This record gives sequence, structure tokens and C-alpha cells, in this order.
Amino acid sequence: MTSMAPPLTSFRRTRRRRFQMGSTVGSMILAASQIGASSGFVHPARHRRSLHSQWSRTKNERASYIRRHCPPSRTRSVWAPTARGGLLMIRNVDLPECVIFYGTDSILDCGSCSDDASSSSSTTAASCAARPGVSRLLNECREVGTPALLLTEHQRIDELERRLSSIQNSEDITAFLEDGTLSMRSSLDECVYAPSHPYYDDPDASDFYGLGNHAPSPGFILDAIESISMIPLGFGGSSGFGVKQEGVERRPPLPKHCVVLVSGPDSRPADDDDGIDAEAIAASVGAAIRSNTVSRARCTAGKLAGARVLYLEHMGLGTADAEDLADAIVPGLGSDDDWEVVSLDDIATPGSYWLNPPVSRDEDGNRVNLIALCSAFQDARSTNATTESSSGKARDDAVSTSTKDTPIAAAEDMSEDEMARILADLDAL
Repeated sequence: MTSMAPPLTSFRRTRRRRFQMGSTVGSMILAASQIGASSGFVHPARHRRSLHSQWSRTKNERASYIRRHCPPSRTRSVWAPTARGGLLMIRNVDLPECVIFYGTDSILDCGSCSDDASSSSSTTAASCAARPGVSRLLNECREVGTPALLLTEHQRIDELERRLSSIQNSEDITAFLEDGTLSMRSSLDECVYAPSHPYYDDPDASDFYGLGNHAPSPGFILDAIESISMIPLGFGGSSGFGVKQEGVERRPPLPKHCVVLVSGPDSRPADDDDGIDAEAIAASVGAAIRSNTVSRARCTAGKLAGARVLYLEHMGLGTADAEDLADAIVPGLGSDDDWEVVSLDDIATPGSYWLNPPVSRDEDGNRVNLIALCSAFQDARSTNATTESSSGKARDDAVSTSTKDTPIAAAEDMSEDEMARILADLDAL
């Protein structure tokens, strides 16, 4: 006859018996300890082992009885030992391959002066200083070999160099320019490869998007990233194990491992110098761009490039104008006296603000053909520049023509005597 599982009352009785046996052994141990404490006698080790073996044997016997007589479901949920181990995953922490300061406002504190549009005179530059935490973050980049970029859209490189050399604590930035940790790029100058770049000796291999591709177009960011190179770290930060791309010693940083720092708010029109309709140009290639201010346009450019965007809210809490575009918003990088500072580990992947690498998206979260988008912006700005140049040349020609016509008009007002004298001179010839 097949044995049947005991009823639920028997199961509960077994459970109750377990607690009774446990309390009995506990009472024995407690009584023995009280006797020893009162008489000053310490139990030998064999007595302690005997009590422990008795408890273990009783425990094993109970487990054996339950496995034989209890239903499997109740055994698993109440009595049977369950596996405590789980899957352990080792995940690599990818430090940023490039830290991009987009706009001089992200690296300089000039008070009421606004970003690249401020004058580069020595009087104005003397009132500027490096923002707190910039020198510390650049020093971390130097220690691990992470390159940093400073992008400007309103000044040329030589103008920016003079401005940085005349600020109050210029050594906090110029030292990193001298050792190559920090590089500068301007949308007004052509991008060139750095001396350490694999394509430095073969400039014809460049695949830059070209001049004028500044925000909200991601072309300027992509060109700047392509112009520098770095040595990728291996798994866990090692130099040889688990390199992301086998056999590559130096390569440009990957946009998904780049972090763009944008300071705002900056309410200036994004295309005030171009006179183009960025929203219409983006719509022509199926992209959604509605940012019309400098700070929002730069966040959009970073997002389109496929990089992480860290917004520096330097004007106070709640003043950010790109909450829907930035991946994280912080009041600043933090000084040495602050409780919370932004370090290179904080902007790693995963870090303090995000977990996974980003994907290139427009403002509606859709994928975009970056080549078509950057080419559309470049064509529109080139056409606009050509039109302005043609109109300027037409104005110059008009002025030139009016100047040439002036002697003719004067000749029409010449008197008859003067005309006769000129004709007489001509007859002598």
C-alpha cells in the first residue's frame, strides 16, 4: 500500500515538536551554564561537543523525517534548505575617454560676461577665473590619460589662447594645455589631427564634417573628437587585458564614452550669426531639433553625437533650461571644500549619474542619420555665407561704380571755355 502524506495537523504537530525539542536543548544548555557559573566549574570541551552533536543529530533526524513524510511544496517553503547562492556578474567600469568642455563658460567664471561672446581684451579677461573643480578634474584626466577638449564657437584658437593666459589663475589651465591634457578647438578654424594621432602623417585621410558645423549640429563635436587620440584602457582599467578593440594602440575616443559639459542657461540665439532655420534643416532629414538657445543647442548637439551631457547650473538651483535634454544637472564641479564634487569616477559608465552608454538620439528620442544631418547644416550655412558674400560684393561694386561715375558727372558740369582749352591741347598732340 502506498503511504500517504500525513495531514496538515500532523505536519503542524511536527513543526511544534521541533520548537519543543529546540527549547529542551536550549534549557539544558542554560541549566548547565547556570550550574557552572554558580560552582565556578567550566564544562570541558567534550561536554560542549556532546551537546552540539546532540543538537545536530536531532536536527538531521527531523530533516530526514520531513523529507520522507511531508508534501514537497510544504517541504520547500517551510523546512527544506534552499540554495542561497546566486549569479554574480562582474561589470567593467568605463572611465570617460574624453571630457569635453563645450563653451568657455563651462571652464571660466567671468561674472556678468557671457561665454565666448565676451571681449578678449585684457581688462575683461583679468576679471575671469577658472571655475572651481576644473583644475581638479583636469588633473584626474592627466593621471589616467583621459584627453580633454575645450570647444568654442565664437573665438579663434589664437584669441582663446590669449584670453586663457590673462585670466586670474591662468596656471590652473595653461599647465594642462602645455602637457597636452587639454586641447582647444574652434568651429571658426579647420580641425587638424594632433601630433599623436595615427592620421597625423596622412592628413588626406581625414573625414571631418567641415567648418561651421556648430550646435545644434553635432558635426563640431564629432570633428573635435576625431582630431585627437587616446590609448584605450583594458577591462578593469588594466593596460593589456580585455582591450575594447584588439590590436589598436591609439584611436579617437568613442562618442558613447565621452561626456559633454555644458554651462547654462545661455539665452542667446543659437544661430544668430548664421541666419538659418535649424528646425527646418533638421526636419528635412527627419530629425527633431527645436532648441533655439545656445545652452539648449549644445545639449542637443551632445545628445545627437551620442555622448553623455552634464549640465552645469552655475546660476543657481532651478535655472537650468535643458532639463529634458541633459543626462544630469549639477550646480558645479565642486571645490575642495565642498561635500560633493564631480570626479572622473562620477561621470564613468556606470557612475553616479547613469548606468549604460548612450545612443545617438534627437530631441524626440529618435535615431538620426548624422552624416545627412551634418551635411544639411553645412550646406545651409555655406549657402548663406555665399549669399552674404555675394551681396557684400554687390554693395562694393555699387560703391566702386558710383566713385567712377563722379568724374564723368564733373565733366558734364565743365564750362565751354575749359572744354575748348582741353581740345586745343589735344590738337597739339
